[in-house]
Amino acid sequence: MVNKYSKVDLAKYPFTREAQEYIESLNLDIEDLVSPEYSSVLERGRERVMEALESGYVSYRDDAYVELLSFPLARLFVESLGDEYLRRRYAVAESKRVDKLLENEENDKPIRIARETFGWDIKKESQRVGGRFYEYKLNVTNYLTYAPYFQDKYWKLVNRVLDEGYVYLRKIDVARLISEAVKWRLMEKKGKPPDLPPMIKEMIDTIRVKLENQKKDRGIDEYFSEVSRECFPPCVSKMLSELHAGGNISHQARFALTSFLIKVGLSVDEVIQIFSNVPDFDENLTRYQVEHIAGIKGGGTKYTPPSCNTLRTYGLCEKNEFCKNISHPLTCYRNILRIRQKGVKKQ
Repeated sequence: MVNKYSKVDLAKYPFTREAQEYIESLNLDIEDLVSPEYSSVLERGRERVMEALESGYVSYRDDAYVELLSFPLARLFVESLGDEYLRRRYAVAESKRVDKLLENEENDKPIRIARETFGWDIKKESQRVGGRFYEYKLNVTNYLTYAPYFQDKYWKLVNRVLDEGYVYLRKIDVARLISEAVKWRLMEKKGKPPDLPPMIKEMIDTIRVKLENQKKDRGIDEYFSEVSRECFPPCVSKMLSELHAGGNISHQARFALTSFLIKVGLSVDEVIQIFSNVPDFDENLTRYQVEHIAGIKGGGTKYTPPSCNTLRTYGLCEKNEFCKNISHPLTCYRNILRIRQKGVKKQ
């Protein structure tokens, strides 16, 4: 490996291509990790996941070797449990860590990571525009891959400095975009984990207990009846999973989700409670928006969820066998509900 990154760099950013290459070069298998010399690595891997559950943020420790090796272990723990809420919450927590670390970098690591790990077309170019100093410019296509997930108007393309297909950015902007890219990469499923040694299974069990207690405490399984919740179309289920994990969803996704939940019978307070776990939660603003969609505020119009075609346009469609020939998420919900109710009656 070219000596571009120190061991500390790899530990801080274990998702990078260089970090993955270094880990692979060690030729460690799962049985090696249960030996006493790796006990601190195992514990740190478990701790990363527990931190994600407890505080929504994964800390950074000074032991570079342990930090680096504990990252793939933490991902192994998450995948072994196969829980979507946990996967998303862990991804959000790791992304927050990356954002904070990159903001404090004093060199060109952010641009190097953007190019070499994510393949972005990004350039270093200092420019003062409208009284604000910019350090980088990013291809607009790369920018639009992640910026729409941010709620602040600051990120809307119409409010950005755009020049010949590039968006001007500050270092903190690049850090935020990279952290979002890390989040989505960590939310990708890695497939069925290998058979695990008993020691690792025991550690996973401690995470499972914490996970189940947290979901119960937060009422994640109590917002809807079991049958109704299971009947939600996949697009709605995905948006809910993102929110429950403490992540953000786009403005279009918030409208689609809120209008759907109101239409199927949830109260304004129940919908507000669902949004209460997002990082930028503002109860007064959320209440106003939900009441407006519910027809309580504004002109009294109770909004209908967008059609499947509209959701597809916004990249929110998640079709499965129940809705592949359906044009609206409410129709999908009613069809799945009808099928499940018939199954219950036959029992």
